[in-house]
Amino acid sequence: MINKVLVGFNWLAGGMLSVAFLLAALMPTEFFNQEDWAKPVILLVMLFGLLLIINGIRRVVNDISDRTYRWCLYIVVALIVIAQAWVALHFIDAARADLYFVRNQAIALAQGSHKWNYYFKVYPNNVNSALFEGALLKVLLGWGIKMPWTILNFFRFVWIDTGLLSGLVMLQHWKHARASSLLFMLTWLLSVPVYTYGLFPYNDALVMPLILNVSALGWLFINKNSCQRWLAGIGTWILLSMGYVMKSNLIVFLIAAFMTAIFASISKKVDWKLAIGWLLGSLITLFLLSSFMTNTAKSKGYVKNTNLATPVTSWIAMSLNPDKQGQYYGRDFYSIRDTKTQVAKKKKAAASIKTRVKKLGKTGLAYHFYQKFGVFYSHGDFDAINLTSQWVKAPSSYIQRQRHYKFWALMLTQSWYLALLVGSIWQLFAQRTHLLITSMLSLAILGLTVFHVLIWEVEPRYSLPLLPIIMLLGCEGWTTIPAVTLNLNRRMIVSWVMALGITVSMFNIAQMSQKVTIKQISLATQGNGAYFTPTTLAIKNNYNFKVPLHGLKSNQLVLQTDSKNQVTIIVRSNGKVVKRVAGHANTVQQINYPTFNAKRLDVTITNHGRTPIKYNSGLVHYSAFTGKITKKMHMNMRWGVNRVFNQKDATKVQHLTRYKTIIQMSFFYLFLVLVSIWYRPSSELNTRKSGFLK
Repeated sequence: MINKVLVGFNWLAGGMLSVAFLLAALMPTEFFNQEDWAKPVILLVMLFGLLLIINGIRRVVNDISDRTYRWCLYIVVALIVIAQAWVALHFIDAARADLYFVRNQAIALAQGSHKWNYYFKVYPNNVNSALFEGALLKVLLGWGIKMPWTILNFFRFVWIDTGLLSGLVMLQHWKHARASSLLFMLTWLLSVPVYTYGLFPYNDALVMPLILNVSALGWLFINKNSCQRWLAGIGTWILLSMGYVMKSNLIVFLIAAFMTAIFASISKKVDWKLAIGWLLGSLITLFLLSSFMTNTAKSKGYVKNTNLATPVTSWIAMSLNPDKQGQYYGRDFYSIRDTKTQVAKKKKAAASIKTRVKKLGKTGLAYHFYQKFGVFYSHGDFDAINLTSQWVKAPSSYIQRQRHYKFWALMLTQSWYLALLVGSIWQLFAQRTHLLITSMLSLAILGLTVFHVLIWEVEPRYSLPLLPIIMLLGCEGWTTIPAVTLNLNRRMIVSWVMALGITVSMFNIAQMSQKVTIKQISLATQGNGAYFTPTTLAIKNNYNFKVPLHGLKSNQLVLQTDSKNQVTIIVRSNGKVVKRVAGHANTVQQINYPTFNAKRLDVTITNHGRTPIKYNSGLVHYSAFTGKITKKMHMNMRWGVNRVFNQKDATKVQHLTRYKTIIQMSFFYLFLVLVSIWYRPSSELNTRKSGFLK
């Protein structure tokens, strides 16, 4: 009976991912249209080709010797380490929006300050993130490291990779571990979200591998004895409690683990006393860790303000906004935040919920939840492409061709995501062994989906903790799906179909690229200070600031002000005047100058009025130029530097991607597909040879 219940959870999760597959394949642009999307037919061609390549990898892995297989694993591990190390060294996120407040507060805490920004009174959920990062920074600053961001990048990658290790542990105890382990590692190597969230200085990286780590430790808890068992049990308690403390929506993982412990006891996988002991240990650890973080916050000077904090119902009200598909919407948030008391805030949020539910009706609510489901599941990059637009450090080649790289990365990521969904769906419907672990993964999928789609605000980023689950189930599913064996005629047919499909896709991408004209590229930005509590810099007489460009070619500087004072703005490079403008401050916010390469711009603003000019700016605790932590916070002008293309001059027009790149990528992909189709394992060749000799 209990097995039927567990299978039922798997089927529910499989059905949910089936809907996700349709949305991700056919209409991702309906839910987020900020990216350059390839047409659905291209994604489906890529998907079909990728499944053929995966089938070919399975045949190769089953054909090679154990020694060769081990060397394949070593090579992939080396590539993962090299790729992550290169990314960690060459990219540093400048920390914007919520991260801007968390990073500044963490630096202040590390330097001994007990003053908290007003932001944390309204958003108490981010207090623990600031405390955690502050503790890390205190250690690094104590070692004399003033620019710790690269080291923190490495820390995040190492932590994320514990999910890879946990997944491999579980695959070793499932069927077809040889092929699935290699495919899982290849998936990790090529996963864009792994790299982008490794750079993202927020708690997403912290919770990303959580459920796989808990699952692996849970397997050890069930199957090991004495000391090993309880070390694994303590590990699950700490991880589940940490997940909830850092992100409260991960209460669903706690519930999934608790239900799994109960099912394990009922099915007699573990003794009921052992299950109760584990449950009690989890609750005690959760209480102790929550109390520890609360007391630590108090000792660091944080005091809650009930009237300033946004009530839970405000997020539920926001999630019911049909115009924004349940995503974050500033107007909704600020209208409740600006209400004076907690009682008034709750009343306003409750009224908004009631009004929206009534206005939507049953049909409207169903359609709204469908849209939220699409936001949550349709983007295989999990919003990784749009995470960061502001860098302290990034390669100039990437900055200048961001849309080009993002387009190809998104197409690879989306097609790989579709293939993972195919494998996951198969695995969830076909799985009849290891039901406890699989059903816990299913419960995590169901719980987080229900939480965000039916109750809470939704963003693609919020589904990130499900990505490692989909990776694991997908790779295992790829190896349990019956292998495709084609005779000569079918190989010819499939080869011609794929050649035709990739050719059509190539022309579609070329046509799309021709239509997409890039009018300008954002080269560098200092946008902090715009979110939540906008700040301004008052200039009485003169103000000088530097803009880092790292040798990029630019021709436009953008400032932000509403002041009407007469000003003179001088832009210099290497001591030479590039541009001098004069006029009312609000009419000379966009400063165009001749296109040239510069390592930095030196900008001087002279105020000719009697009253100070207020330029939009942000308070920061580190240099936007080098990333070096400063002893005191300082005001940093908000600016943007662009390269604007002249549409009248065809030679200066930039398109999405080059024809040469399109042809190279298409033929390379076709080559991989054809090799996968025509590869013949030695066992098959020997059988054919022996039959021919007879």
